[in-house]
Amino acid sequence: MADRTLISVNEHCLDNVMKLAQTREVTASEDIYDAHGTKLLTKGGRISLAMKERLICHKLRKPLETSLCVADSITEASVLAEAKSLLEDEPALKVFMGDKQPAILETVSQIPLHPAAALLLTVADNSRGGIFRHGVLVSLISVSLGTHHGMNHSDRMVLALAGLLHDIGELYICPDYFHTQRALRLEEWKHVAAHPRIGQIVLGELTNYSQMVIDAVAGHHERLDGSGYPRQLSGERISPATQIVSMAETLSGIIVHRDDVLIRSCLALKSVPGEHSNELISIFSTLRKSYAGEPFPTGTADVQTTSSVRRVTQTLRLVFAECERIEQIPSLPPAAVKLLDHVKNRMAGLRRALKAAGVEECFDEDGLLVAFTQEDREIFLEIDIVGKEIGWRLRDAGRDLYLRLGELSPDVIPAFAVLFEILGNSGSD
Repeated sequence: MADRTLISVNEHCLDNVMKLAQTREVTASEDIYDAHGTKLLTKGGRISLAMKERLICHKLRKPLETSLCVADSITEASVLAEAKSLLEDEPALKVFMGDKQPAILETVSQIPLHPAAALLLTVADNSRGGIFRHGVLVSLISVSLGTHHGMNHSDRMVLALAGLLHDIGELYICPDYFHTQRALRLEEWKHVAAHPRIGQIVLGELTNYSQMVIDAVAGHHERLDGSGYPRQLSGERISPATQIVSMAETLSGIIVHRDDVLIRSCLALKSVPGEHSNELISIFSTLRKSYAGEPFPTGTADVQTTSSVRRVTQTLRLVFAECERIEQIPSLPPAAVKLLDHVKNRMAGLRRALKAAGVEECFDEDGLLVAFTQEDREIFLEIDIVGKEIGWRLRDAGRDLYLRLGELSPDVIPAFAVLFEILGNSGSD
């Protein structure tokens, strides 16, 4: 392999390995040498805290992750057991799978775990169990989409693997960014945004998985309209498998602890057009038509929903006003004009989404949400979901602007400071 990034041990991944070694036996599966041929650990030797400095200070002949084994590591059986546990804990998954549940579980049960992948999943489950469980969830959703879409077994296996391993790059990032309860500052988010690229490198260097799997992991936060990250890919540059894992990752946050999963999925995916394939979105419309048992949510419009929608509409007004101000700056370089047009086009899409949802018609002259009858519940639900989704998109637009500002000349960046602050302080609660 030409690219040997992992011959230098990543301190955060090593910390996670050391944490695992405190409760389980982690040993060298072969002799471990540094780049100069000095043996650092003999085959069978245990990894301990005493070894940490020795490993972190040397470049290795081979990536450390390929030279370790752990007792009671995650196996293919572990993945299937977690999938069945999710089905018990999240009944909405069964609705989502429809009549394809047996075929979906059969595919997940056949996931081939490379030893390095099994090690990393075990480390992840020990350090942040959510990575493994979330990976299994995205794997299930990805395979569900592929199965409903009529994909063959080979393509479904790509989806199963990529879904399971899509966040593995998070093990190589400072854990403080994931453990905090506050919203990340944009400069902190830049590190988190690297996890798809890190996952791509890790799987490319440590495993023999196909390029389709690796590309899907690398692109699981990309969007068809180019609004994703880390590479802002769009259209045909995003493979069908990547599109599915990207959508599955989006859906994973929608279906957890929900009873109205099909309604929410349909509305959330349609709320901001262009991000996902209409062909894939239509799967939910078909499932929803065929499933008659899913009730509309009950209850009344609440203050949180009202304030959320107000906030995003106000933020959009502030953004457009600031864009107009920037346009008046004399001699704005072409690259800055292009970036400004990008922001305006993205904001215009969000404003159209609000208008299409009928948000304006749902508030009275005092800005209060109009009361709905039970028969109008879907209208309220759409307003609620669209408001939250656009809130997330405003946050994402701030992050996108942060990344793109790095491509401009330093003397131009101050012109975008206020716009950057408006978007950076926006987002969904």
